[in-house]
Amino acid sequence: MNDESSPVEAPTDFASTLDALEETVRRLEGGQLGLEDSVALFQRGMELSKRAEAQLQNARQTVEILLGEDAVPTPLTQEEDV
Repeated sequence: MNDESSPVEAPTDFASTLDALEETVRRLEGGQLGLEDSVALFQRGMELSKRAEAQLQNARQTVEILLGEDAVPTPLTQEEDV
């Protein structure tokens, strides 16, 4: 594998993680990689997926803390948006 053989810096925010995951999936779906490269890229994709899941969980916990234990978020209605 050319550029994946060196350690790759992990994305620090959710948007960057998602972008990296989408690029990984695109490359895997391209079908131009050998077996070893595909396996390494698949492993990277799994790591990115776990990172994105953890980032979402942290965001969810932060929102729950901000709202308080008993608060339930309510969606805005169209009248409230105006």
